[in-house]
Amino acid sequence: MNIETDIKQFITSELLAKDASSTLGESDALVSSGRVDSMGLLQILSFIQQRFGVDLMAVGSPHDFDSVTALAAAVRRNKG
Repeated sequence: MNIETDIKQFITSELLAKDASSTLGESDALVSSGRVDSMGLLQILSFIQQRFGVDLMAVGSPHDFDSVTALAAAVRRNKG
């Protein structure tokens, strides 16, 4: 299981699908760049909770939501 790949695939297919020319790197800023809005972030957090069993809304920090890499690191750190 590659957490980065799963998260990146979700974001690309569900949140960036409208912009076919948009590519997403694992270290690209998500919220601060405007690529993901607050509703999109909630969708990502819901996906992570369902897919990996980690509730980043409860245990994550704002830094954890910065990029695919940061999200994956938070999942690994908090996975039971």
